Amino acid sequence: LSEIPVYGNAGEGGARRWHEPEEDPLDALAVECDVPPAPDHTGQLDGVTVGVKDIIAVAGVPMQCNSAVMNGFVPGTDATVVRRLRDAGARITAKTNLDEFASSASGSTGHNGPIRNPHDAHHTAGGSSGGSAAAVAAGTVDTALGSDTGGPIRIPASFCGVVGLKPTYGLVPLSGVVENTYTQDHVGPIASSVRSTAQVLEAIAGRDEHDPASLQAAGREGYDVGGYVGAVDDPPPAESLRIGVLEDGFGEGVASAVEDQVNGVVDRIADAGATVESVSVRYYEHGASIKNTLSFTELAAHWRAGAAPYRRGGVVDEGYQSGFAARAARKSGQLGEFYKSKLLAGAQIIDDHDGRPYTRAQAAREVLHEEFDEALSGVDVLLLPTMPDTAPPLEDAPDPGFDYGRNTRAADITRLPAVTLPSGTNDDLPIGLQLLGDAFEEARLLAVAERITDVSD
Repeated sequence: LSEIPVYGNAGEGGARRWHEPEEDPLDALAVECDVPPAPDHTGQLDGVTVGVKDIIAVAGVPMQCNSAVMNGFVPGTDATVVRRLRDAGARITAKTNLDEFASSASGSTGHNGPIRNPHDAHHTAGGSSGGSAAAVAAGTVDTALGSDTGGPIRIPASFCGVVGLKPTYGLVPLSGVVENTYTQDHVGPIASSVRSTAQVLEAIAGRDEHDPASLQAAGREGYDVGGYVGAVDDPPPAESLRIGVLEDGFGEGVASAVEDQVNGVVDRIADAGATVESVSVRYYEHGASIKNTLSFTELAAHWRAGAAPYRRGGVVDEGYQSGFAARAARKSGQLGEFYKSKLLAGAQIIDDHDGRPYTRAQAAREVLHEEFDEALSGVDVLLLPTMPDTAPPLEDAPDPGFDYGRNTRAADITRLPAVTLPSGTNDDLPIGLQLLGDAFEEARLLAVAERITDVSD
């Protein structure tokens, strides 16, 4: 074991230890570690073990982002979400594997090989938070944190048969999280149940003075934090629910087995007394072009800035920023082809098109958000399949023809909360059902998710 004394803003609590994974057949772990709870913790998450995606800083434990560029980097401070977990009594026992710099949804990019699905090791766990989902599904940790820019909490959670929540943008602080696409970056929990998901969200949500996204969220109408566990413990009766089945999430590109399974759940919800209606969102099919234009441009700008927060402001750990800038300048040639292609695409938007596609994508994002707000106006949640199919075999996972973000990216573009729930299997591989809700209505969303889980069982 490597032992590192606590320092920086990590607080008291004894030594922190980490080591290379001793037994990790799924390649779910970047490192195993032991980071104890804060000594004066609240007990809210007492005894809970947590895996933290390896783009979220844990002081004294390597954060290498599954990339040669960050090899050997050790943060000196905890991310805000890590500090809050420890304050709630959780113990950090792993940094979880991911696609390089959280760049892909396939679970197959980077330098550690593919992340394998606990239900069938010949299939992908998905990405980019594949290690977090696989570790929870395999019972290696009780719960885990992932990040989500176009679906990478919900994609692997769906593939691995666990619960994954992408909160409203800004509800969970991003301080200490490696930037990917700042206007779409989210951090959220992956867990084995809706209640466990609610418990983690209760611990990590809330404004953070260091994060402009968090402060912006706190200033918005409807901003609300807390009450998640209480809402799950007392879910609304099925007959009081209004469920909007999002037609655009079905049809071309979605496997019949997935449609059949999700439609079966819809039928059971209706039989239990819920009001079910079909809804549609204009411009849903344009989500990929909006998301990619925003992501590629912001990613390229972030690398050019050497992780300095010129655009977004806020506090960034100086040790991380200087370390990232030096490594980016010295080692960028060691990036994987997939990640490099995204950087080049973003650079082209900036250099050859003067950023105009990015400006248009920002405007299109607001239009799509308005369309989703309209679709949600008469229902409690929108319901659709999480993924268009079950987890692909490892050899097929990188296939660009598989649209991983078909039904997940819209929640990131619009910044609305979304949760995936396990919903049966096909050929022993899990199928996920996704619910989208109104901004800052996570309590309602999780309560509805709990009732739907009860009805589905």
